[in-house]
Amino acid sequence: MPASTMTLRTWSRAVRWTPQQVLRPTSQDAVAAAVQAARARGCTLRMIGGGHSFSALAATEGITLSLDGYQGLVTADPVTGLVTLRGGTRLWAVAELLAPYGLALSVMGDIDRQSIAGAIQTGTHGTGAAFTGFAGMVRGLRLVLADGSVVDTSPSQEPDLFEAARLGLGSIGVVLEVTLQCVPAYRLELIESTEPLEPTVGSFLAESSRADHHEFFWFPRTDRATVRTMRRLPLTTARHRPARALEVLQQEVLGNGAWELLCRSAALVPPLSRPVAEIASHVFAGPRVVGDSAAVFAAPRRVRFHESEWALPADRFEDAFAALRHRIEAEDVRVTFPLEIRRAAADDVWLSTAHERDTVYIAAHRHFTEEPGPYLLMVQRTLASFGARPHWGKMHWLGLRELTALYPRLEDFRTVRRAVDPDGLLMSPYLRHLLG
Repeated sequence: MPASTMTLRTWSRAVRWTPQQVLRPTSQDAVAAAVQAARARGCTLRMIGGGHSFSALAATEGITLSLDGYQGLVTADPVTGLVTLRGGTRLWAVAELLAPYGLALSVMGDIDRQSIAGAIQTGTHGTGAAFTGFAGMVRGLRLVLADGSVVDTSPSQEPDLFEAARLGLGSIGVVLEVTLQCVPAYRLELIESTEPLEPTVGSFLAESSRADHHEFFWFPRTDRATVRTMRRLPLTTARHRPARALEVLQQEVLGNGAWELLCRSAALVPPLSRPVAEIASHVFAGPRVVGDSAAVFAAPRRVRFHESEWALPADRFEDAFAALRHRIEAEDVRVTFPLEIRRAAADDVWLSTAHERDTVYIAAHRHFTEEPGPYLLMVQRTLASFGARPHWGKMHWLGLRELTALYPRLEDFRTVRRAVDPDGLLMSPYLRHLLG
């Protein structure tokens, strides 16, 4: 099991830490040994997947355990759709692993760099009124607990442990394997357009209920939105992509190269933020695409940013969006990145942002060279009165008291967590702030 000491950082560069050791186990026994080594040494252990979180969830002064060496497909059943993956498996690799079985993930976000364990442990989700986030797809888990033991858990096998662990913030156990409910493979048609903001907001709940996957982006202080709608199609549907030159122009030249240059310019000269947003709001929409689901869900995102995301009861979305828009415009907030608006189905996962409520997400971003705090904190405070729950893997400034009011099963989660890890081996200062 290779070990090293180095300074690690999250994708956005907002969080850096220097653990005592970085361990990269390649087997179940090696993962268990790493946990036992941390216990013998008297230090904490935190897992890191793809490092794509924006918060300090993975940071520790003890041992960082990377699952990059523990990836791959364990089993797949084309009849039931149940698929078991090793915890370190990256989302971008899942489609190829499942293709021989005619299966696919039921939904994905637009970034696929995360590990499957990291995605379920932080509450990662996509968009679609009929679809939950990744944690809602989980049907079973194999964990290494803080005492080094290996356990299998499911709704019928240690159900409380299962409920806590399927979105456990890495504080219940190390996720060795994840069993997911998958679906028959399918293709997606993506249509993007630039639309007036007001009718886009007013019709969002209706449109996102009708469409398979629906979202929009709003560049603050503009009066237009980029609308993205995806329709699920049979696997026999012919693929359609724009000419290669046009695709490179849209995704790489405009979507990454030019966008990075514009964001850096606005960071250096803040008055440029408004014309940058105006330009981007006109050209953000791309051409029609039909392709395999994973290839259409995900998009190249090489321009780094900070992010905060808030989950709202769907029926409060319009009022919340209006309040946030008013606050941004009243304070003439200078920001280049758009707000992203998505939808997800209610689920029963204890710490899910969509726990027992139909949910609309509002995500705010800031270029990684800019100080994110004032803007993202303003978004948090504006949405607080609408019952907004924070995405666990993204930036927020809430603690145990506020989170207890937002998550009805948080105390049940804490009870399970204390029972399986009474010494706090899998905790950190940041997690103690969240969980007590």
